[in-house]
Amino acid sequence: MRLNIIFFFLSLLTLGLMVSCDDAFLDTNMTPPEEENPEMPETMNGIMTAKVDGNDWSTENASALIQVNRIGISGVAANGSVIILSLEDMGEGNYELTQTSRSAGAYTEDSNGNSNAFASNASEEVGFVNISELNWQDSTISGTFAFTGARALPAGEVEIKEGVFEKLRVRTALTPINDINTLSVNVDSVLFEPEVVSGMIDPFSGAIAVIGTAAAGIPSVALYLPQDIVEGTYDLGAPGLADYGAQYNISDMEFLAAESGAVTITKHDKSVKIIEGTFFFEAVELVGEAKASLTEGRFSVTY
Repeated sequence: MRLNIIFFFLSLLTLGLMVSCDDAFLDTNMTPPEEENPEMPETMNGIMTAKVDGNDWSTENASALIQVNRIGISGVAANGSVIILSLEDMGEGNYELTQTSRSAGAYTEDSNGNSNAFASNASEEVGFVNISELNWQDSTISGTFAFTGARALPAGEVEIKEGVFEKLRVRTALTPINDINTLSVNVDSVLFEPEVVSGMIDPFSGAIAVIGTAAAGIPSVALYLPQDIVEGTYDLGAPGLADYGAQYNISDMEFLAAESGAVTITKHDKSVKIIEGTFFFEAVELVGEAKASLTEGRFSVTY
């Protein structure tokens, strides 16, 4: 179960980072009618502040995504540090952040992936997020938070206190980041062409993350590759357990990891951060019986 929780959070963290860094947003069972959820101006930003190990942290580059029965909130400070909150969507109220909860918080010192993230579910301390207002009329969300994040490499903890997010803009659908990135794959012989394709340095693992996601947030497929990867063919395994990881998410509860398969890198230009290749893998739940066969996968992304 512990491995499943870590794997689950790795996926949520990566999606959460997309919210703030690429302006692509993390549907919910309480999505309001369209006329009550107007398109917000691109210039509207919410305020997010906190104390990080006693030091002031703040940003006006913060936003929220509510989709697939989850709430994703994230903000990037001027120095590149990031705070991410990923919550099981239950509307307004208090969310506990524990090692076994389906809600979590994370902090990374560098959004470019030069430092690993501190995660609340890696700490024995209990944190919280309190959503005080979820305003569908104005499409905003406000609340408070606090948690202790821990990491294994390098080992350490960070204390996040007095966290506040105020009137963050809420989106309810992922939107394409650009028209350059491409990814396609057959899933159980059915072609899957994600509406949103992105590449980034994942702050939790430090790997290049190649991600393809449907506009509804699921299904999604992801590859996690070392930053120094060169042209060649590599065996795929479960993210966090293998050097070359792959996953396929069916729903907000079903996360499948590669049991076997391979990725072939045909191009990796580090100077312009472009990576291309092909892949296939057999995906299974770490805990559960769901499975899927992914074949004839292709990708080309910038990160």
